[in-house]
Amino acid sequence: MSERPSVSVVLPAFNEEGGVGDVARGLAAALKTADLAAWEILVVDDGSTDKTASAAEAAGARVVRHPVNMGYGRSLLTGAEAAKHEWLLFLDADGSYRPDEAVGLLAHAAGCDMVVGARQGSLFWGSPGKAVLRFIQLKLSAFVAGMTIPDTNSGVRLVRKAALEAHLPVRCYGYSLSTTMTLSFIQQSLFVKFVPVSYDPRKGSSKVKMLRDTLRTLQLMLQIILYFNPLKFAVVLASLPAAASALFFLWLPAGGGGAALIAAVLCALAALSCFLAGCVLDAQRLHALDRRH
Repeated sequence: MSERPSVSVVLPAFNEEGGVGDVARGLAAALKTADLAAWEILVVDDGSTDKTASAAEAAGARVVRHPVNMGYGRSLLTGAEAAKHEWLLFLDADGSYRPDEAVGLLAHAAGCDMVVGARQGSLFWGSPGKAVLRFIQLKLSAFVAGMTIPDTNSGVRLVRKAALEAHLPVRCYGYSLSTTMTLSFIQQSLFVKFVPVSYDPRKGSSKVKMLRDTLRTLQLMLQIILYFNPLKFAVVLASLPAAASALFFLWLPAGGGGAALIAAVLCALAALSCFLAGCVLDAQRLHALDRRH
């Protein structure tokens, strides 16, 4: 970046007294050596029942408190609203990301709207069950985005505040917000860069429920593709009854009879209905875009 940037570091924290202080101090040390116009460290205490807030304040961070636990995504949004500077550096408060690497994302920010720290190593994939869910999520993310994405829901990312405020039409308050940010920015042709970062064992116990949060993420991914590219989803959905219709038609010469013919016609109608519904939704999307411009 040609001008010295200013950055607000946002740490969402729920019962992270064991790690938040060390993370905040590590960030302060890294930020002091960076060429920045201004910076701040902001901890969003998401209704913690331990000493997260006092540990953060002792480390020199500014603390914003939720009276009750609202979720990871809501904490990120609260931090973004309270932030004073042009760039937002989101970072988990559990010690799983290295503060110097997080601050290092600023070196890649020129011309970008978001820089995502793509996690590396075996810990990213985890257990066999977790690895399967991660693989499915990444493949579906690639389908939604139309490109390969190395890490959709990384907990360390640098985002231009103005871009976040203007380009996040689908919001959620859980862990899915990270994926929502990534896919929403890519779908709107914003400039998103992925930079490899280390991924270390966290301090304390994880708040993520892998199956539950993965299912919520898949739900948000469906909402995103229906919002930005409904025709693409409709074509994929229509291909299933279309393939079944073709099989039933092929069965006719082999003695499928009237039942095969009826099934083939019904499947063909279902495929056509899916496709037409996608066309209607896509036309509505384009009309809404025209009205905004």
